[in-house]
Amino acid sequence: MPDEAQPTMKKVEPERLTEELIRRKAEHNEGMLSNLEEIALHQLDIGRIETLNQACRQLRIVLLQANLIPRLENLNRLKKLEYLNVALNNITRIENLEGCESLNKLDLTCNFVDVEQLASVRSLRDNTCLTELYLTGNPCAQWDGYRQYVLASLPQLTKLDGVDVTRSERIEAVQALRGLERRLALDAAANARDNEAARRRRAQEPDNENAREWCPETRTLDALESRERKLEVEEQRRASQRKDDYLLGIAPDRPRRFFKEDGTPVQMNTGKWPFRMDEGRDEVTVDISFPKFLDTAQIDAEVQPTYIRCSAKGKHIQLLLPDEVNAMASTAVRSTTTGHLLLRCPKARPLVEGLRAAPEQIEDLRERQRGQIELKGAVDIRNILPDKEDAVRASAALAREAPPPLEQDAALDDDEDDVPPPLE
Repeated sequence: MPDEAQPTMKKVEPERLTEELIRRKAEHNEGMLSNLEEIALHQLDIGRIETLNQACRQLRIVLLQANLIPRLENLNRLKKLEYLNVALNNITRIENLEGCESLNKLDLTCNFVDVEQLASVRSLRDNTCLTELYLTGNPCAQWDGYRQYVLASLPQLTKLDGVDVTRSERIEAVQALRGLERRLALDAAANARDNEAARRRRAQEPDNENAREWCPETRTLDALESRERKLEVEEQRRASQRKDDYLLGIAPDRPRRFFKEDGTPVQMNTGKWPFRMDEGRDEVTVDISFPKFLDTAQIDAEVQPTYIRCSAKGKHIQLLLPDEVNAMASTAVRSTTTGHLLLRCPKARPLVEGLRAAPEQIEDLRERQRGQIELKGAVDIRNILPDKEDAVRASAALAREAPPPLEQDAALDDDEDDVPPPLE
């Protein structure tokens, strides 16, 4: 019976935004990242924005709401980004979006942008395509001059927090900007003092849940505790399922076997990909038809002396080769038009075809073989060279037995029986 001891849970940390995670969420695009235009990564407890800058340059829509992101970063290379949603995160400052030249809509709802950091909204002045901005639910939105200050700082906005901006409202905001800046400086300094006092109180009573104030640290702690409870419940469910399977005699899923007990590779095609194998004189070629939009980085190709194996998205194709090949000299090339993968495997012992001998040469060789004397036992080498008189007699005998030479005219007549007469 399986062990019923409860497993020790590791400390839960924020999720990393890795390339593997992005591929899982990009199934609508066959897992391809190079031409990915939209990605939804919400409610994953992601702790930092990363990887998107390098792997997904064509993104137009990025949904990162309901995570644990404390800062806007690593987005400056997304030149085609039009809509960024980072609502319900731990962002305290608006920054690092100047490189997003096509940004049209930015959603920062329910973050932690305070009055102290409201001036950071001016970093969006160079985003000339930005027409919609959402800051509802941030502490700065409670400041009485918030809307006028944002409209005066960002004249390109046509909608703020879902409310259309009128022309008269914009004019009034620009006229009141100087006074708003002076008030904001004073209120920001007072707010900074209040925030410092709150941090000191939290440091003095770290275990007192009643003394907790709603801040990025508190939100992160609550989210990780909730995630830890979910993982514990899931682990208990799995342990119970394993126990039930054991009692019912249900065997767990076995890992896929690629080889038989004697070491022979097992042929398979779990992905049901069409393929073609051709054997030539010097090499074996295998053409596998992968989906056209499957990212090449997801294909793992392996060539061994007696078989080839390709894997993609958990599916496998393994084929035995008709002859032993040189794995180190093999190549793999994928077509950008059809998606086919072509494996060229040179043979380890290529077939070398010699030149075909002429019929007269073959007959002469046979005559020589028939005239050879098989040597058995000791050989007397004293009489190998014939005397001079014996050589003269042998030459005369051969001359008498030789057939007379053909006359030239007769030979020509025989050869030209079917030759048409020359043209006059």
